[in-house]
Amino acid sequence: MLLRRISVVSVLLLSLGGAVALTNQNPLFPQAVAQNPGGPRHKENSKFKLMEQLNLTQEQQQKLQGIQSQYKDQISQRKQAMRQANRELRDLMAGTASADQIRAKHQQVQDLRQQLEKVTFESMLASREVLTPDQRKQFAQLMEQRRAKPRNQMRNQTGSQS
Repeated sequence: MLLRRISVVSVLLLSLGGAVALTNQNPLFPQAVAQNPGGPRHKENSKFKLMEQLNLTQEQQQKLQGIQSQYKDQISQRKQAMRQANRELRDLMAGTASADQIRAKHQQVQDLRQQLEKVTFESMLASREVLTPDQRKQFAQLMEQRRAKPRNQMRNQTGSQS
């Protein structure tokens, strides 16, 4: 049961947060993918806590799992293609490629990024439809709190060094 809840939270975070992490422009879910300084165990605990806080029904959990399954391969393939194109672009920049070759590769990276953003955004929209309006608001608030944590920690660190 715990594993199932963690899995559903993963679906929710990946689906709702994927596009936001890429574009950082969604006003409803700002910075939906939080930093994970504590590693995988911290991430699982964090997802489980989020699941409890949103109080998702069994039906919502099942729907989110279906959405995650539907988009997982597309997102993974596009991420992999984008990473490869970025590596190629870095190699071209470091090598003797012409400016036109570098521009073409850069355009390819931009196109791949746009494709990835579109798929993750569609996944996020589908996941959003599963949540109630109150859950959407609560999710946005929780993500904003998570986003603020690293900023506050950085301020505290720089303030204590002065």
